[in-house]
Amino acid sequence: MVMLSHDAAGWKIRPHTREDAEAIERVFRETFVEFPWRATREARDTDRLRYLLQTSTVLVAEEDNAGVVGFLILQAEAAYVSHVFVAPDWRFCGIAAGLLKVGRSISGQRLRLDVDVDNEQAISAYTQLGWKETVDQGRAGVGQVRFIGP
Repeated sequence: MVMLSHDAAGWKIRPHTREDAEAIERVFRETFVEFPWRATREARDTDRLRYLLQTSTVLVAEEDNAGVVGFLILQAEAAYVSHVFVAPDWRFCGIAAGLLKVGRSISGQRLRLDVDVDNEQAISAYTQLGWKETVDQGRAGVGQVRFIGP
């Protein structure tokens, strides 16, 4: 079931299936290299990802030729997004905004998420999408910033 599509860019958003797990992990690992401050946590974060794939609402962005190019993990009742990842070659195509839009629709309320304080690119992207910082839970090199969606 397609929940949102972007005909010009060629991607669509749909609920994940068990068959998507490997592709989701691939996107996760491709982007994880951008977070050197988390290098020592990769195994633990990958285990957490696998757990959340079984216990949360998961959406994937998919393009017919490329396969899964992004994903979002949502705790819908809490309106909390634990993961939003888009493959590097697919950024700036509206995928993250689309995933967040569908997530908000599922939750029925404004979404919240945490971003590593060192992840300046993500902080900039959320700010440009109209998200507001609500809580600073750390300092550079440690901690996260909490955002709430528009």
